[in-house]
Amino acid sequence: MVLVTTRFPKVAGMVKTVDPLELRGLESNDFFTFFEACIFGQDNKPEHYEYEFAGIARKIANKLKGSPLAAKTVGRLLHKHLSQEHWNGVLEKHQWLKQQENDDIMQSLKISYDYLPFDLKKRFSYCGLFPEDHEFTPSEINHFWVAIGIIDYNHHADRNYLDELVDNGFLMKKKGYYWDDRLMHELSKSVSAQECLNISDLDFRADAIPQSVRHLSINIEDRYKANFEEEMCKLRERIDIANLRTLMIFRGYEEERIAKILKDSFKEINSLRVLFIVVKSAQSFPYRFSKLIHLQYLKISSSYSEDEMSLPSTLSRFYHLKFLDLDDWYGSSDLPKDFSHLENLHDFRAASKVHSNIRNVGKMKHLLELKEFHVRKGNMGFQLRELGSLTELEGGLIIRGLEHVATKEEATAAKLELKRNLKELELLWGRDGPTTDADILVCKS
Repeated sequence: MVLVTTRFPKVAGMVKTVDPLELRGLESNDFFTFFEACIFGQDNKPEHYEYEFAGIARKIANKLKGSPLAAKTVGRLLHKHLSQEHWNGVLEKHQWLKQQENDDIMQSLKISYDYLPFDLKKRFSYCGLFPEDHEFTPSEINHFWVAIGIIDYNHHADRNYLDELVDNGFLMKKKGYYWDDRLMHELSKSVSAQECLNISDLDFRADAIPQSVRHLSINIEDRYKANFEEEMCKLRERIDIANLRTLMIFRGYEEERIAKILKDSFKEINSLRVLFIVVKSAQSFPYRFSKLIHLQYLKISSSYSEDEMSLPSTLSRFYHLKFLDLDDWYGSSDLPKDFSHLENLHDFRAASKVHSNIRNVGKMKHLLELKEFHVRKGNMGFQLRELGSLTELEGGLIIRGLEHVATKEEATAAKLELKRNLKELELLWGRDGPTTDADILVCKS
């Protein structure tokens, strides 16, 4: 009998003769018993352990996700100083991730990373910008890679890099979503530290951040601390805000002070390729939003509000924009009148009602999805012939208002292209059904 162990799921698939046994973390109670043994070894626990240290130890253990290697690394670190101050420092500052001995956890995980092909290394390194346990879709991460220039859009579908990272044990996959666990998330942040920064703690230290950082994400608690404002001011001086390529803010902040600090901290941005923002009002948009003409990937989220917020009219200036995500936008469904100036837009994620408000949509020849189109009588820019130019449409499309189609020629111009890539076409007209030859002609198409 030959027993094979490997870090890489794809290797298990190559050599298996029976289904492989996937090793996960230890169960919580078993892990904590093992963790305590790693801390104290053969020594007895101090008398005051249960009162002073046990609670901190359990919080640390929860962060280690049942990993015996992590227990060994952190246990050795905690054993050095039996003080609450030291143990809380390990808990809050994740000092265990910075240990450099050969058998420590980051060094051990980095061995697997070092054996990855260069193109997979590069793609994995940016995953640390997303929050821990963030479940991203293939489109979300692929759009990000395209926008920052490490994938050519015309060839991004040639390889499934996400599945390759799953096969190599760096990501996990379930029901079409991908994510990295705690340890791999920290590895990603570690190997990309010269370029990428993820601020997930109010107590971060700007002095420790490399000046070369060009990609920044923020996901912190919703509570104000004076030192956070101080560190953000230092960060503005330390890194070149004007040349940031990525700024991703993953949540809205009820604390107005934090929201203002974030807005003030990024006054100089003008070279962004990727921007994720959460807004509460028109005043929440960055100061130089209209100047972000290099954007290729924009995601705008908002909270529910009684007063419907409108999208900025300057949105249509972003001529290089390839991907626009408004799936979490709960403001007005109206779009700027010249929205169709975004002729390079490929993927537009939004509610059907928003899609139906695109005037002159025929100019957006690269659009991959249009959920709904309304033919509107006497309304320039909403004639059926607009659809004839959308040769790259995929998925499904609902067309409403067919009773407003004026001529057979207009219907004919659209019908030739509509069924090329569409999987589903739904035609809806007035309550009396098709009333003209043009209606019937479109229906038969």
